[in-house]
Amino acid sequence: MTGFTACKKELKLDEHTVAIVGEYAIPFEQYKNRYQEYLDVTYQKDNLFLRLGVLRNMINEILLKHYDDNRAILNSEEYQNDQEWVKKEMLLAYLKEDDIYSKIRVTDQEAREAFVRLNEKIAARHLYAPTEEEANRLYELLMKGASFDSLAREVFTDSTLRSNGGYLGYFTWGDMDPAFEDAAYQMKIGEISKPVKTAQGYSIIKIEDRKRVPILTETEYVKKKGQIIRFIKISKRKPAEKEYLQKVVDLKAFQFDDQAVEDLLTALKGKQEFAQEAKPIDLSKTVVRYKTEKWNGSELLKAIKKIPSYHRDRIDSSEKLKAAIKGLIVNQKLLKIAEQKGYARLPEVKHALANAENNLYLKYKRKYILQNATVPDSILQQYYRKNIWKFKEPRKINVREILVADLQTALKIKKQLLDGADFAQLARKYSLRGWTAQNGGETGYAELDRFGKLKDKFWNTPVGKIIGPLKIENVYGLFRVEGKIDAQPVSFEQIKDQVEEEYKGENQTEIMRAYLQKLRKKVKIERNLDLVKSFVLDNKE
Repeated sequence: MTGFTACKKELKLDEHTVAIVGEYAIPFEQYKNRYQEYLDVTYQKDNLFLRLGVLRNMINEILLKHYDDNRAILNSEEYQNDQEWVKKEMLLAYLKEDDIYSKIRVTDQEAREAFVRLNEKIAARHLYAPTEEEANRLYELLMKGASFDSLAREVFTDSTLRSNGGYLGYFTWGDMDPAFEDAAYQMKIGEISKPVKTAQGYSIIKIEDRKRVPILTETEYVKKKGQIIRFIKISKRKPAEKEYLQKVVDLKAFQFDDQAVEDLLTALKGKQEFAQEAKPIDLSKTVVRYKTEKWNGSELLKAIKKIPSYHRDRIDSSEKLKAAIKGLIVNQKLLKIAEQKGYARLPEVKHALANAENNLYLKYKRKYILQNATVPDSILQQYYRKNIWKFKEPRKINVREILVADLQTALKIKKQLLDGADFAQLARKYSLRGWTAQNGGETGYAELDRFGKLKDKFWNTPVGKIIGPLKIENVYGLFRVEGKIDAQPVSFEQIKDQVEEEYKGENQTEIMRAYLQKLRKKVKIERNLDLVKSFVLDNKE
C-alpha cells in the first residue's frame, strides 16, 4: 500500500524527484519505470500526453491510498481473500514460467512447417471486456442472437470500433496479443470464440476472413521466424503444463465421496435455508482422498470461500465442485514447490506482486467510489428521459404454429389454411410440439427475442397472415401472428436503481474525476514538468 517515499521533513523537486504529493515523493526512476512498462503493455509510442497521463495516475494513487478513508476496503474479507489469491497466482505464474515455459524448445523444422501452414492474414472482429464476468455476459448475449454491432456500441469507447462492430481488419502474427492470435488462428471463418484471456482483459473473437500468402520466400521466413517461434511456444504451453503436472500429482488418485460432495455443494450455495425439511449437513465427513491425504467438508468449505467470487459463483454442480477441489489441492502442492524454490524472495516477483496488488486495490477503490457516489434525482431523471429506449419492457408477440416432419404435409396444410380452415383445429391434429398443439398451436405472449432468427420476420408480418412453410432444423413450420405488444416504457420510480447503475456505468470517468478533484484540493501537489518533458527513454534495441 506504500510504494512511494514518505518523509516528514520538507521535500523539494530535483533531478531525482518527479512529483511531490503532500508528504509523499514520486522518485524519477520509479516514474520512468512505470512509464516504460505502460508503453510495453499498450504498444503506444512515447509522447508528452502519455507522459503526463502516467504521472497523473501515480499522483491519483497517492491521493486515494494515503489521503482518503480506505477502511471499508482494507477490512473487507473479500478484499483480503483476493489479496491472498493474487499472491498465490503470482507465485504459480513464476513457477510455470521458470519450470515449464522456459524449457519449451522449438526446432527450425517446426518453425518452417508452421510458416508454411500458418502464413496467412486473418480478418476478425472482437468484443472487449475488462473482467471474465462481463465477457461471459457478452458471450451469452451473442449466443442468444445479439449482434456484434449492438454490443460493440455498448463496450467500446473508441469511435471506430463502436461504429464498425468491433472490426479489426486484417492482421498477421505479431500484430495482436499472443493469446488473441493463438485463438484466432485456430478458428474457422464465421466461428465465434468463447472469452479469451489477454494481457488487457478478455476478448470474444469472430473470424471474418482468411487470406493465405501465395508466395513464401526465405527472406520472409527469416523476418518472421521470431514471431513464429513465439507462437509455437504458446501453443506448446498447455501440453507442457499437463506433462509437468503429471510429474507432480496423479490426477487419477483422487477419490470423492459423492454424497459428501453434494452436502458440500448444498452448504456452499446455501440451499439448506430454503428446504422445507432441512436436515443437518455433516461437514466433518471426508469429501476427497488423495493417496494418504484427506480433506473434510469444513476444510474445503473454508478454502473455497476464499476463492474470488467470480470463480466461486460458477461452482453450481457436483462436477464443477470436484474440479474446483482438485484445482485447490493441485495448486497447494505447486505452491509448496514455489516456496521451496524461494520465488517469493526474488526482486522481479516482488515487483510484479506489488503491481498486481496495486491494481487489485485500485479495482476495489473504483468500485467503492462508484457504488457510494450520490447522483441527484434530477440528473437521473434527465438521463432516464434521454435514454428511455434502455428502460422499456421488451416487445412481445403471440404466435400460432404448426410443426410437421415434411414439406409436402406443410404445403397441404397451408392450402387448407388459405381456403379458410381453422388454424387451431389443424394444429391439434398435425403439430408435432405437444404443448402448443394442445393450445391450438398458440405459444402465448413471449418476448420477441425468444424467437431468435425468426423474430424480425414475425414482427414485420401483419397480424393474421400465414407465414411459411419455413424449415427449422428437421421440421417445417407454418405460423400466424396473433398479436403484438410494442415496447412500453417503465416508470422512473420502478427502475430508479437500474437507471442509477446505468448512469454510473456510463459516467465512470466523470465521477472518478470529480472525486479526485475534491482530494486534490486538500493536498499540496508539485510536479517537475521540465523533468517529465526532457528525460530520454533507454534504448532497448
